[in-house]
Amino acid sequence: MLRSAASAVLLALTLCALPLSAQNSDPLSSYFTGKEVVLKIDMPGTQQGVDLRYNKDNPMNWKEYANRLKSNGAAIHKGDTARVTAVVVKDDRIEFQLDGGGFGTFLDDSNTTVTPKTIEKSSYEKQLERDISNTTDDDKRRQLQRDLDRERSRRERQEADNRAAAQIASQIKAQKVADDRLRGGSRFNLRWSGSIPPDQKNPDAVKKLLADYVSFDGLQTAAAVAPAAHSTAGDAAVPATAHLKRGMKMEEVTNLFGPGKQMSESVSNDGLKTQTMQYVSGDRRVDVTYVEGLVVRYSISSN
Repeated sequence: MLRSAASAVLLALTLCALPLSAQNSDPLSSYFTGKEVVLKIDMPGTQQGVDLRYNKDNPMNWKEYANRLKSNGAAIHKGDTARVTAVVVKDDRIEFQLDGGGFGTFLDDSNTTVTPKTIEKSSYEKQLERDISNTTDDDKRRQLQRDLDRERSRRERQEADNRAAAQIASQIKAQKVADDRLRGGSRFNLRWSGSIPPDQKNPDAVKKLLADYVSFDGLQTAAAVAPAAHSTAGDAAVPATAHLKRGMKMEEVTNLFGPGKQMSESVSNDGLKTQTMQYVSGDRRVDVTYVEGLVVRYSISSN
């Protein structure tokens, strides 16, 4: 009995010493991860990805799919090559993650609201309020009230500036979140109403289940791709468009591209001025949207 107990302890210690990957190795992950596939459909820019339910005659809910595309945009387009970055097997589903698995996981910041900083009453404003309450002299009270009105106006102007700055920052952040969605990849969620059938937990079965949505022709890993020949093209000067960033001032953009052509201008109910400008840089057209003279979004296309 002592020998049996000792053997059990030794086995437990041996298992604990194994790398986590060795304890939880999965043939699907081992086979697919790191390899490239070609998409047959557009993939939504969200960690929700595309749900395929194999307890139904048609696994794709096209209305749900269309809504996710409309809400999040396409992170991977039909015909694009994507890399399988993870295959996660759970009790009732297989997550087939592409180019990062989709924006919206707990590590992604999807909040687009920037809260303006509140300006507290200054000690001077508080003292004026106390002095007004304590004085019985009408002339002095009027003078103190004028001073208090000026101090309150100063604080209100600063708060208005903070609100305007927060609105601009919110627009910049909203554009960043939108850009991150389009760069965060996507995924397929292969779902069953109960546990996954044992005969579906192998690479050939998964390929068959995804055949209408993914092409596995020429499946290869990064290591299998022949290295490109060295080119001196990379030694060329960095294009001006590479320096364009959200939050830049209009004069900085003008320094990059030269004078632009104004396409539109408007003022919001809050008094924020929005301008859309178009620039030409070599064979590229650059459309930039400014709010109060700061870049909040831009797009680059062929001229």
